[in-house]
Amino acid sequence: MNVPQRLPRFTFTGAVTDEQRAFYERHGFLVYGGVLDPDDVRVVKADAERLEARTLAGDIPAQHRDRVLDPSYDENGKASLHRLPYFTLYSPRTRELVERRGLDALGPGLLGRPAWRFEDSIDGAVWQMKRRKRSSYNALDWHLDFPHDHPVAPLVNVGIYLDAATKQNGCLVVAPGSHRFPARRLEPLGLPVVVDAGDVVCHTNNIFHHSGPVLDGTSRATLYLYYAAGRRPAAGTTYTHRAGEDFADLFIETEAGTP
Repeated sequence: MNVPQRLPRFTFTGAVTDEQRAFYERHGFLVYGGVLDPDDVRVVKADAERLEARTLAGDIPAQHRDRVLDPSYDENGKASLHRLPYFTLYSPRTRELVERRGLDALGPGLLGRPAWRFEDSIDGAVWQMKRRKRSSYNALDWHLDFPHDHPVAPLVNVGIYLDAATKQNGCLVVAPGSHRFPARRLEPLGLPVVVDAGDVVCHTNNIFHHSGPVLDGTSRATLYLYYAAGRRPAAGTTYTHRAGEDFADLFIETEAGTP
């Protein structure tokens, strides 16, 4: 497997270039540097604080609350959430930011065909937070987001980094090119994806990836957008995560619609 010797950072100007798509198709991932500026990051973080507060207060419908990661609690019993699904459905400022920055071009640009963004089904856009101390979510084992034959595939995971990701705080680690080979339960050679706040990391649905534990006591948040070119499910379609299984075992419960 031809692993990149260094991690190139591409520039996103509103469209995917032939060079960028070729890199993505070969290696299964791609990094865009500085897509969001500090003001953009603050908008998303403020939306996350509001949505977390509304979720903890019970203002968000039960079917739109997270059922994957358990909350964490501090020494005073105060809860904090690690995952906020349907983020853009409840955060119009972030949704407008995504559209204004032209991020909806990433799905069709990288997949080479029309694509749709998760919004009102399969958890929509997902905000996720990793913490170290008193945390119920600290690391994630090797997995695939969706298998290659999933009804919504092919799919691009677009991670908008709201904090810097380093080896010390459990950055994403990918196995470049693994999306082009049969799945196997072997420990692959991983490439750490170290990025800054405001960077965007795109990876395909069936690349092997994981993230290590947070070691330095910090926290880091990422907003994940998903662009799919497969069958589009009806609004409200969910996936189920059964105890003891990893995220490669997600599946659609209800019937899919047409694109």
